[in-house]
Amino acid sequence: MKFSSCSVLTFLVAGARQVLGGGAECNSDTETLDFILVEGDANLVSIEDDIRANLDAIGLKVKSRLLSKEEFNEAQQTGDFHLSFSETWGSPYDPHSYASGWIARDEGHNQAFSSFDSPSSRDELFEKIERVLQEEDHKSRSTQWEEIHNYYHQQATMLPLWGKRIPTVMNNRLTGYEMGNQQFDYPVHKLIPLTGSNTVTIAPGAQTGLFQTVGRLDPHTYRPNEFFSNNWVYESLVQ
Repeated sequence: MKFSSCSVLTFLVAGARQVLGGGAECNSDTETLDFILVEGDANLVSIEDDIRANLDAIGLKVKSRLLSKEEFNEAQQTGDFHLSFSETWGSPYDPHSYASGWIARDEGHNQAFSSFDSPSSRDELFEKIERVLQEEDHKSRSTQWEEIHNYYHQQATMLPLWGKRIPTVMNNRLTGYEMGNQQFDYPVHKLIPLTGSNTVTIAPGAQTGLFQTVGRLDPHTYRPNEFFSNNWVYESLVQ
């Protein structure tokens, strides 16, 4: 997707030309962009309102849909949107985990890549990612990742818009805790009990509010709910 007025403001523009006009270029005078976001979040609504106003100022009309989390995920995974955004989790993943998520169709990136201009293509990008995930030589891997980043940055971009800080409430009998780099990252494997039992009770926040599962424990395709449990297993083993 070239940086036309249809796509310059956001990365998640899922096949906009195909959806808007069966392959036609976007016509800002007649077309309306379909904007999706999760309902019930005042912060998201406030940011969406500002983005919509900015787009309107350059002649792009936006129709927003407030969806449940389940509906939002489904819309992103099926490409049922033109514009989409959600809150950031923090610092970027390592490239292996991050790019594996594009292939896994977990979120909107997979669909956003579908409108690459020929001769570039989503399939070719994913083939490059599959190859680098199997590369063992460090220098070769670094070179391949540079090529991959250059490849998709010619077509699309991702721009972080905002973030948040999440407080930790900790018993003063514990020490060694450090804030994680991502929203659902709790490096509790660094905790050291100063007094009392070595058993520590933890109530972690989760992507859906109430933590329920550690998920697949797959470090290459983990979700936010699994960050802290992956740290327990993998970081603790390395440590």
